[in-house]
Amino acid sequence: MKKRVMIPFCSLLLFASCLGGDDPEAVDLEAPEIMANPGMSGVQPHYFFKADATMSEIPLAFTVADASGIREIKIESHSGFDGHTHGKSAAARNLKFKLFNHNEVMGAERFDDPERFSLSSSIYLDERNPELEADELILGGPYHFSIQATDMEGNETTYRDGTTYHTTLYLNRPYAPQVALTETGLSPTALNGRIFRNMAHGASSDIGFLWIYTERPNTENPAQEGLVVKERIWGQSNWPHQSRSNSGDPLPHSRELSLQELLGLDSDFLESLEAGNRLVIWAEDTNGNISVHQFNINN
Repeated sequence: MKKRVMIPFCSLLLFASCLGGDDPEAVDLEAPEIMANPGMSGVQPHYFFKADATMSEIPLAFTVADASGIREIKIESHSGFDGHTHGKSAAARNLKFKLFNHNEVMGAERFDDPERFSLSSSIYLDERNPELEADELILGGPYHFSIQATDMEGNETTYRDGTTYHTTLYLNRPYAPQVALTETGLSPTALNGRIFRNMAHGASSDIGFLWIYTERPNTENPAQEGLVVKERIWGQSNWPHQSRSNSGDPLPHSRELSLQELLGLDSDFLESLEAGNRLVIWAEDTNGNISVHQFNINN
């Protein structure tokens, strides 16, 4: 009888020791920590990083630390054109344009210090990008970006608990629709600005779709998009999206659009331009390039 009692009791002690307790040699159950490099305010690219038409690279800077040693770091980016449905997007209409898909895996052999690794580099958006063939261009638009890490004990960072770093990158390219709007042209009584095709760039095409909305930022989680308050849609999108209709009223013009003409008399929409909200303009051309521009409302 005593032997039958002692066997499960020993098993219980063994299980408890694996969970830690006071044993200094306890197995590490914590995922690696992803943080900013020393002297920097945050991981780069920062939350909702915007590459404007003149930028040719994305800054990449971060540190990963883990007491049991780092086994692997993965950097990954993929299209966010369809929201978060992943894989349901249509293809670019012009084969000249290529989706920005950055995938990089770093193994333990790259880490001089197995417990701490810092990187400071760039991801190129021009001909220096090895994924681009001659005469190919990156398709402008929103992309989801993440940094994940695994330690020697097999603990992985996850999206669920926020240990994986993730955000959205807005790659606004010179051949995609352009937006000109000043803060002084943005108020609950007026909206002055223009959305236009960049005729000076040979790879540009006409505007085919426009989604304009006001958004209430997510103050509790800065890595997440905010809540759409009011929206208006024109044209037909090439990218099915989970959060909106893919078509709307006909566009009045395909090369030059006036915000005053589109929304100047829309009092219901203008009232949503209140302080604390954000105006978002999502413009898509007929090649599938998207420009996303956000404007804080501070009146």
